[in-house]
Amino acid sequence: MNESRAYGLMTIDPPITGIRPILTVVQPDGERLIVARLTNVGASSQSNRFVLRRVDLRPPWPQPEKGYFGYAEVARALDANGWRGCTVEVMSTADCDELRARTLAKRKLHQHCIAAAIRRAQEADGR
Repeated sequence: MNESRAYGLMTIDPPITGIRPILTVVQPDGERLIVARLTNVGASSQSNRFVLRRVDLRPPWPQPEKGYFGYAEVARALDANGWRGCTVEVMSTADCDELRARTLAKRKLHQHCIAAAIRRAQEADGR
């Protein structure tokens, strides 16, 4: 059970109940992965908790022990598994607030992918 105590009050985080696809990562050869946010009871999203899935909803490779990735972990996993030079696309939605959140997630993931590529290049150069 996830509990947090703030100012003497105890709150319990709602359990994870599902996933909400928000982004697609596309390889130059057309292969795709789905980046999905975890959702709580009531379908509220966990802003920084993601899972990666193939289009058939199977994980593309072993997932983290904790069960989800953060932005930097998604970028490192993509890089480590050969997903370099890929494009990050926002999945469409009619909800304007959700579209803004997905666009922000795209920018954040893109920045982390660039950082992972730089880190890989520096390690290859022995820096």
